[in-house]
Amino acid sequence: MFGRRTLLAAAAALALAIPVAGTTGAQAQQPPVRIAVIGPMSGTGAFEGQLGLEGAQAMAAVINAKGGVAGRKLELLTYDDKGSPEDGVSAAKRAMEQDNVDMIIGGWFSAVALSMKEVTRDKIITVMTSSQHPKVTEEGHKYLFRLNATSAMMSEFYSKAICDRIKPKSIAFMNVNDDWGRLELDNYTKLLTACGIEVKGHEFYNRTDTDFTTALTKLKSLNADAIYVAAINTSQGATIYRQIKQTGYRGKVIASAGNMNPKLVELSGNSLEQVYSASPFTEDGSAPSLKPWLEQYRKDYKNEPSFIAALGAQAVQTLAFGVEAAGGDPRAYDKIAAALKSQEVPTVMGELRFSDKGQASQAIHLVQVQKKQIVSVRD
Repeated sequence: MFGRRTLLAAAAALALAIPVAGTTGAQAQQPPVRIAVIGPMSGTGAFEGQLGLEGAQAMAAVINAKGGVAGRKLELLTYDDKGSPEDGVSAAKRAMEQDNVDMIIGGWFSAVALSMKEVTRDKIITVMTSSQHPKVTEEGHKYLFRLNATSAMMSEFYSKAICDRIKPKSIAFMNVNDDWGRLELDNYTKLLTACGIEVKGHEFYNRTDTDFTTALTKLKSLNADAIYVAAINTSQGATIYRQIKQTGYRGKVIASAGNMNPKLVELSGNSLEQVYSASPFTEDGSAPSLKPWLEQYRKDYKNEPSFIAALGAQAVQTLAFGVEAAGGDPRAYDKIAAALKSQEVPTVMGELRFSDKGQASQAIHLVQVQKKQIVSVRD
């Protein structure tokens, strides 16, 4: 038999174990903000997917170490879209309908983003990352946001650098055969022709190709001063750059904007030395959150920080900012969307400003590979 004193002590202990609404204990036990990270975790774009996920995880760790967002920790759930529009759609449906996530990060490739946005339309806050096709946001939905510059925004900046700094007299293009690659070709053909650069021809390749020798040999025969390479993933890009050198081509090589990263430089050997690209990310940026993120990233991962990883971090910061502005409710989508479109969002790459259609604007920098390091090019 329990004594009366023992029963009273047990009752008191039980009362202490039950949190009371409005107490610090209740706040600590709030459910996490569940964020789906949908990217190419396998297939030819797996390295990009890995970088983006690492960047997002490192930023989530930084935010959670400071107590999370409005007392709620961030929980990232990973989904593999395999770089395929069909798998991206399936992943988004599973995240929303089965796993009941609060928000979504995705859209590393334009083809996936264009399909995935249709199943998330007006249903859930979605942040697209590195996709560049204009239609991602032009035909988006009220809860859709995109971090990367559109292909038109990138090409407007980068074409000026090609015309004014690189100054080839003629150029040929090597483009991936998808919506983005074809749009890149159209944009740069118009912009570079307008500044007097002769476009001598182009070749397309497919996302599953592993040998580019035939196409590159044809481009070499055009005797263009420069070859512009529009590569969407690291493994293919490195092979293309190495094979350009193997063909004996002696002209200039120009890397497409937004695709330069330390691993690409490493895998390309000496093929990228002195090659230009353009990127919103530089390690010497002045954003207050950049240093803590870089430290966390290097602590947790072997890869060097890159633009793709920074986009993952930026996506998490954007969602965290929105949740904070909505008073800690990750399902207050109208409030979150309104806050993101009306305020500057501080991120590792500086302040973001979103348009009414959810398209971000941020600074773009000219970069170059020098002694196997990606450095900012200053005027």
